Amino acid sequence: MKSRGQMLGRVIALTVIAGAIAASIGAYRQTRTAISSDDASIDADVVHIAAAVAGRVAGMRVTENDLVKAGDELFRLDPAPYQLAVDQAEADLAIARGLLESRRRSIAVETSNAAVATQQIAHAEENHALAARTVERLRPLAAKSYIPYQQFDQARVAEADTATALAQARQAQIASQQAIGTLDVETATVRAREAALAIARRALDQTVVRAPHNGRVTGLSVLSGEIVAPGQSLFTLIVNDAWFVSANIREGDLGAIQSGECATAYSLIDRRQAIKGVVEGIGWGVLDDGRIGLPRTLPYVPRSMNWVRVAQRFPVRIRLIDPPDSLMRAGASAVVEIGYGNSCR
Repeated sequence: MKSRGQMLGRVIALTVIAGAIAASIGAYRQTRTAISSDDASIDADVVHIAAAVAGRVAGMRVTENDLVKAGDELFRLDPAPYQLAVDQAEADLAIARGLLESRRRSIAVETSNAAVATQQIAHAEENHALAARTVERLRPLAAKSYIPYQQFDQARVAEADTATALAQARQAQIASQQAIGTLDVETATVRAREAALAIARRALDQTVVRAPHNGRVTGLSVLSGEIVAPGQSLFTLIVNDAWFVSANIREGDLGAIQSGECATAYSLIDRRQAIKGVVEGIGWGVLDDGRIGLPRTLPYVPRSMNWVRVAQRFPVRIRLIDPPDSLMRAGASAVVEIGYGNSCR
């Protein structure tokens, strides 16, 4: 009996040892085929919703946790001040266009005067040429007293008068040419008024704020009647077109992870549902404890113990493939497993 009991005990002991060895081998194989992390969280892109202009909130079209589509109206500001600005800009543009048209008519008159001055020069040149020929004709006759000398003097006076008239006509032509203005100032004024009108209309359009993406409204605490500043965030839109998991992986395991590799995530909301994913990128830097006071340009991944030098972890971004909506909550805890060499692309 004692011998049979000893044999049974040995069998049980061997069975336990074999089971332990098998479990160790399975765990070892698992570690050789997958990298896991329980330091992960569900993530999504977010957009802080704000109006580009200031004003009083005239109406909210959404409530907390509403699901909206891109292009849906979220809220609007009181448009009255911006409509008045548009009306004023339209009036200023009308005045500028009127001045431009008036200037065009003035230039037409100035151009006509210059043309008349040019014609007067031609007429003055003809008169002066005729007077000069008359003097040359009468000069020998007056010298021989064939005609009264007074007649010759009158011809010389007429020649001098026509020369003066010709000089005056030329001066008048120069002045009339210089008097022809341009439309530069008036044209620039019209363009400035057109730009001002476009700015006013854009500001009026921006009093209606629409959803830039499909998403879920969160953090809404603003009611109608509140006055907001330009760029003041009123709430956050969680973009639900794509969901991700940000998993902090030990630095020693990063070399075995590649972009495009398959991954499996489990949301702690319901760990029974496996969610397929694909590695999109591996973080290239994190902040350490010595740089906390510096501008936060890198993600901060705290180490779990202060008195022992532990492996640093880097964030690995995993895009989830067709995740169930019921499990998608930004910031929810998750567990991730990343397989070696199993490409999802």
